[in-house]
Amino acid sequence: MNLHPSPLFPLYASILLRENAKYNLTAITDPEEIRQKHFADSLALLDDPSPRQRLNGEGALPPGASLLDVGPGGGFPGVPLKIARPDISLTLLEATGKKAEFLRALARELGLEADVVHARAEEAAHDPAYRERFDAVTARAVAALPLLCELCLPFVKVGGAFVAYKGPADKAREEIDAARNAVKLLGADLECVHSGTTVYGGRTRIILRKISQTPARYPRNHGAIIKKPL
Repeated sequence: MNLHPSPLFPLYASILLRENAKYNLTAITDPEEIRQKHFADSLALLDDPSPRQRLNGEGALPPGASLLDVGPGGGFPGVPLKIARPDISLTLLEATGKKAEFLRALARELGLEADVVHARAEEAAHDPAYRERFDAVTARAVAALPLLCELCLPFVKVGGAFVAYKGPADKAREEIDAARNAVKLLGADLECVHSGTTVYGGRTRIILRKISQTPARYPRNHGAIIKKPL
C-alpha cells in the first residue's frame, strides 16, 4: 500500500531512530524499511474490506472508534493508525516501563492525543476502566493467537473487533486452528482473515468479532496463561 502522506511519518521515523538505542525499540533501522515494515504494515488494516456494512467502509475501525493497542513497543500499529485516522481515540497498553515512557514522549513530540497505560494486559483487563470498553483492540507480534485472545478479547466491547497482526497465511491458519477453543470461550467469532505479500513477506490480519461478554475469570494470571493456553 502507499503510505499515508502525513508529514508526521518522517518525524516519527527520525524519533524512532534517535531513541532506539536508549529504549531498544526495533531491530529495523533503515528508514525505507521502517517506512514499509512498520508504518505500511501497521496501516494495512485500513485497506482490509469488511463484510459488515455497519463499519461504513472503515474495516475494523469505524469512524470515531476507540482503539486499544496491546504491547505496541515502538508504537505499532496504534500510532501509525492514529496518524492516518486522527478521528480514533487511542490507548496504548505497554507492560515495559521504559517503552511506556518512550510512547508518552513520542505522542507529545508528534502532537498526538493518546493515553499510555503502563500495565500488564492480564491485570488491566480486570480494571472496569478498560474491560470491554473498546471498539477495537490490536496486537502485532506479541504472542501466539491462543494467548493473545485471552489477553486482548476481554478489552473488546460486545460488537467490537480484535485484530491480530500475523505473518504468512499458512502459519496464521495454524494459529487460528489452535485458538478456536479460546475464541469461543472468550465470547468471539472469527470474522475474516486478510493476507497479502509485502516487503515484509507474507502478512496476515485476523479479525475476531466480539459476540458476547467474556467470562469474568478471564484473563487468568500470567503463569496460568503460559502453562495451559485455552
